[in-house]
Parts: sequence; structure tokens; C-alpha cells
Amino acid sequence: MLIRSFVGLALALLGTPAAWFRGGRGRRRRRFGHGKELAAYRNELFERTQRIDLVVGGLAEAVDALRRRELEVDDALAQLSTAEDELDTAADQLRAMLAPEELHALHVEYEANLERALRGIVTAERGCGITRLPHRPPDDEEPFIYYKRGYLNLIHARLRMQELAEILLAWEPGKPAEASVSARLRGT
Repeated sequence: MLIRSFVGLALALLGTPAAWFRGGRGRRRRRFGHGKELAAYRNELFERTQRIDLVVGGLAEAVDALRRRELEVDDALAQLSTAEDELDTAADQLRAMLAPEELHALHVEYEANLERALRGIVTAERGCGITRLPHRPPDDEEPFIYYKRGYLNLIHARLRMQELAEILLAWEPGKPAEASVSARLRGT
């Protein structure tokens, strides 16, 4: 009887460490399975956000030049139309991307700010349309109000999109995905 309990105890003690070492094999198991999917998302997002930032930045400069009367309306309309088409395509591609679940809200906010930039383009185009009216008084300031609103929409959307892109690209699994002012002040 004593031998049986001793053998059972020895097997229990010797079997347990073997089970501990068998699962490890020098590799840590990941808690989340984000590896390849997260890398693919980051690569695609980086390419798209860089292109969007260039287009919105160049367009903001053009609308500001239009506002300061340094650019002709016809030239501005051509740039606005081309950029609007390109950003519409980029918005469709962003909507088709699959963001990790934790980043979904920030990804949607990025899309919303891209829509804000598109509204800025439409606002500036409206100002161009008013400028081309045949019976408009030469000292009319209404188109310049539209240019200013369009410009402000473009730069504010661009700033927020840059901030969101930075957070989306730097996010690590297990950390909070937050882009609020309080998170920025906390440094998370």
C-alpha cells in the first residue's frame, strides 16, 4: 500500500515538470493572433494615408491661394475636380479595408474626416461657381467666405487624419486604441 502511494506521488511530481517544459519549446505563445493581418493592415493603411495626406495638403495650399487671389478660378476648379475624384476613390478603398476589431472605431473616424475633407472641396467648388456667375458684383466677398470654409475644413480634416493615422499605425495589441485629448495628454 505504501509503495503504491509512493509510486503515485513520484509519477505525479515527475510528470508535472515534463508537462511544463513540453509546451514551451523556447517559443512564447501569443495572446492575440494579430501578426500577419496587422502587418498587412499597417502596410496598406500607410500607403493610403500617405497618398491622402499629399493630396489634401496640396489641395489646401491651392484653396488658400485661391482665397488670397493668387490662383485663377479655372485652374483651381481643375485641381479641385481631380483631387475630389482621387479622394472619392481613396474613401471607397478605405471602406473596403478590414481593420482589426480594436481599431475599427478609429478607422471609421479616419473615414469621417476624409469625408470632411471632401466637403471642404465641395465648399470651395461652390465658391468657384459663385465667382463665375455673370451678374456678380466685383467686390462681392461671398465666394471668399466659401474658400475660407473649404480651406478650414481641409486643414482641420488633414490634421485629425494625421493624428489618427499615427495612432492606427503605432497601435500594439493589448493597448488601448484611443485618440482623445485626454489620451494624448496621458501619453497613451
